[in-house]
Amino acid sequence: MKLQYKITLFITIILTLVIGGIGILTLKQVEKTVETQMGNNAMDLAQTVASMESIKKTLATTKDYEVIQETVESFRKKTRFQYIIVMDMKGIKYSYPYENALGKVYRSGGEDQVLKTGQHYVSADRNVLISAIRAFAPIYYKEEQVGAVLVGLLNNTVNKEISTHMFNFKLTLAIGLLVGILGAAILSYNIKKTIFGIEPKEIALLLGQREIVLQSLKNGILAIDEKGEIIFFNKTAKKIFGFSDADRGKNIDSFSSVYADQIMKVLRTKNCVYDKEIKIASDKTLLCSHTLLKNHKNEVTGVASSFQDLTKVKQMAEELKSIKKMTNELRAQNHEFMNKLHIISGLIQLEEYDKAVNYISDTSEKKQEIVGLLDNRIKNSYIAGILLAKYYKASEAKIFLKIDSKSYLDDIPEGVTEGEICSIIGNLIENAIDELVKIEEGEILVRINSDEKELKIWIQDNGRGIDKEIRDKIFDRGVTTKCGKRGFGLWIIKQIVDKANGKIELLQDNGTIWSIGIPMERSSKYD
Repeated sequence: MKLQYKITLFITIILTLVIGGIGILTLKQVEKTVETQMGNNAMDLAQTVASMESIKKTLATTKDYEVIQETVESFRKKTRFQYIIVMDMKGIKYSYPYENALGKVYRSGGEDQVLKTGQHYVSADRNVLISAIRAFAPIYYKEEQVGAVLVGLLNNTVNKEISTHMFNFKLTLAIGLLVGILGAAILSYNIKKTIFGIEPKEIALLLGQREIVLQSLKNGILAIDEKGEIIFFNKTAKKIFGFSDADRGKNIDSFSSVYADQIMKVLRTKNCVYDKEIKIASDKTLLCSHTLLKNHKNEVTGVASSFQDLTKVKQMAEELKSIKKMTNELRAQNHEFMNKLHIISGLIQLEEYDKAVNYISDTSEKKQEIVGLLDNRIKNSYIAGILLAKYYKASEAKIFLKIDSKSYLDDIPEGVTEGEICSIIGNLIENAIDELVKIEEGEILVRINSDEKELKIWIQDNGRGIDKEIRDKIFDRGVTTKCGKRGFGLWIIKQIVDKANGKIELLQDNGTIWSIGIPMERSSKYD
């Protein structure tokens, strides 16, 4: 049986039992109340007749049937009661609706108690012979009981009097039951509509399939409700963030991280975010998309977040980028080396041997100078390598790249990796080279210093500087002064520096100056 029919049938049965039970109890109570009221009325009438002087005296002295019959019947016809029977102590009737029964003994029973004990009482009799409400009262004359009075009212008369009220009551119960059944049908239809007509077994199957699918995804899935409490996460999310099953129901704010801040921002602003890179640790980067969850009324009920661990991808990309850069730098060095060989070859062919020797000596000294500086002052081979590569590339472009002889690098900060430092230096020098190829006598000054507190990077060129129009948004993604789909270098640098709790400044002094400071100890808020 379908859920809609089950709900309708169940509510109908409940309503039938409840309304039927209430109806039966009410009818019984009404019947009892009416019987009690009519019994009280009958008793009042019986005591009234028993107190009539003419009846008491006649019954005690002359025992004249006619006097008692005439008196009682004239009185009875003015009431609703079917019979008023006056009897002596032997049960002989002195009044009755039908005169042919006078002088005969009362045979319907129930009079023994009033004749023997003199008590007055009411009885509601339902048997084969009689179904009536009867009131018995003793008759006393000069403090001696001389008989009794019986006042009776047949039940069918009572039923006729209250039949209209009982019909209205039963009709109300029937209408209430029909309205309840109709409400049950409407409720079951709305429930079916709410669950899109899917049966419970199908819902259970879909939930099971959903759980299997979401748990098997390589991408991480996490969802929060409108209060920011975690309602779901799959195995990938559990692994990346170190969640446990006990974390379900906790507020995402209790997990202090850039990721938690971003997902709560989406919930507050009601603006979805797609393909956003977040660095949650120095060695872990996520590509996140946060989508608002809405119900059928288009009300926001939470946020669903999907994310992909880009750590390995970025590592591979950086490696490929490094290989590509190395290839380009080797090509530049090879090109420069061939130019030098051509110069030496030309000088020898012109028999300018002294000039050839001097040229070779000068070139060798410059190479030894830069290599010696990097070897002695820059203790990290990766950073020394990127500086040497950029030196040769600048030389090929006829740009003088000078590394300050006072530069010194012994260690790098905890908040960044060697590759990220290389990315900062490489991108800034590359930007300077792209600018200085447009002018003559281009110069670049690089100064790198580290101590126990901070790593400082200073890169200065004598180019035309950066236009004021884009200076305030130079770190935005996609903003560039160059042609083509570029504008990621400075954005990447800003992400790295911010993650390490560092500072980056843009200065203008006959060119462009970049000043970067990164603390050696990583700030706890990024742990």
